Amino acid sequence: MLSFLSEDKEGGIRKVNRLNMSKAKEILRLKGQDFSYRDIASSVGCSKTVVGETIRRATEAGIESAEAYTETELEKMLFPEKYSDCIGTDEPDMGYILTELSRKHVTRQLLWEEYKLDHPSGLMYSQFCERIRIAMKANEIDYHKTHKGGEECEVDWAGTGIPYFDLKGKEWRTSAIFVAALPASAYPFAYAYPDQKSASWIDAHIRAFKFFGGTPRILIPDCAKTAVITPDLFDPILSKSYQEMASHYDITIIPARPGKPRDKNYVENTVGNVSRRIIAALRNERFTSIEEINAAIGEKLEAFIDSPFKKLPGSRRSAFEKIDKPMLRPLPKNHYELAHFKICKIGVNYHAEYDGFFYSTPYEHRGKECLIRATGDTIEIFVSGERVCSHIKHTSGNRYVTIPEHLPDQHKVVSEWNDERFVLWAGNYGRNTEAYITALLASTEYSVQAYRMCMGVLREAKNASPEIVEAASAMVLENEQFSSKYFSLAIKRKIKESEKQKSVRVVEHENIRGAKAFAGGEYNA
Repeated sequence: MLSFLSEDKEGGIRKVNRLNMSKAKEILRLKGQDFSYRDIASSVGCSKTVVGETIRRATEAGIESAEAYTETELEKMLFPEKYSDCIGTDEPDMGYILTELSRKHVTRQLLWEEYKLDHPSGLMYSQFCERIRIAMKANEIDYHKTHKGGEECEVDWAGTGIPYFDLKGKEWRTSAIFVAALPASAYPFAYAYPDQKSASWIDAHIRAFKFFGGTPRILIPDCAKTAVITPDLFDPILSKSYQEMASHYDITIIPARPGKPRDKNYVENTVGNVSRRIIAALRNERFTSIEEINAAIGEKLEAFIDSPFKKLPGSRRSAFEKIDKPMLRPLPKNHYELAHFKICKIGVNYHAEYDGFFYSTPYEHRGKECLIRATGDTIEIFVSGERVCSHIKHTSGNRYVTIPEHLPDQHKVVSEWNDERFVLWAGNYGRNTEAYITALLASTEYSVQAYRMCMGVLREAKNASPEIVEAASAMVLENEQFSSKYFSLAIKRKIKESEKQKSVRVVEHENIRGAKAFAGGEYNA
């Protein structure tokens, strides 16, 4: 019988699986034919764990073909030692072993070889690994798991915030606490924000990287909207701003699977520690700003980082200095500047709209779909992935931002939209409308900037009679108001005036008695 043994919680021995050596031979035969572990387990009638353990032992023993050995010989090669003989012999220092496993490129094989140099009669490799597994399972601190230093950073929002009284809004609000953790050393970071919006999310990462003094290679966020637009098990769609931030720091984003908190169990554990050691500790404090909250969080965070581990030597700070800090990549010279993105269509006037302002593009791109990238002071416009222009971002003043080189010769192009067409169309309604459109085109630095307004006037004119359009045009010309919105109001006003005149018009006829017929209660002819 093939027996897989392990140590129970009391230090005794228990049998995990028992397998006939004939089945072991069948496992190795099917493995030689490249069957999967699942198919082999189903065929032999055992678990995938037993299949994996059998193949692993055969590989370590150098067994290429089980058919060349008898069952007795095979059993001796698969189990060269009795597990019971190893209990109590030169036990490895598991604290040291688990710490070293967190360091980059350090493997169990390497640690076992070093262990055997000092303890020739000590544990064999399989039992050495079993000790590691038992130690990891028994210890509650996630720090013990074999994550490599500087590899990953897990991020999330804490489920509970810290309340504060907003002096400007005169109301109580609750802050959002961002938490990041480096799994190899369990080194934490926490920071408070007034909300969980994209700007706060990106800024929190920038602060975390600065706090760590470097960047990891992989980010593992939750499936929050600020990070993942569309969660998917195989192909999640990431936020454009978040993805660009990661590219700036040369980081790969691997979102946790929806509903799988163990994918980011380190930060989940850190969130719990932050909630207990920081948020709960500040429960009786009263704050009036986010700045006050972050000052208090900073003090508590430093104390938490320096507190000693319960079951390991040192603290989170000492573990970070030894494991993560040397392996983090250096920060870039410039930190990432938050960018917002918008997909829209370039208008017939060669301008694209962002936040109420219109920015010009080369006229040949009119009507195309574009991607606008907006930072604090810059607007960049991309067409088919290529940047076609950039502008200084406007927040006030003229709503149209036009670069002269973007316009064709004589500020028009031979297409269905041009100055002459708008003027010709307006002439069909009358002189007032033609004069208004002409004045509208002349009201901007470049006539193409007024095309959207002309189209707005055209849309409103379709819903009214020529007489109403002419009357409205005369009204806006008199008041010198050149916008499609004001023209729309003028149209509505003229329509109401026309309806009112119709409703109060008196019909006179010799057979209809007037009001005098009822004066005094009797008819006077």
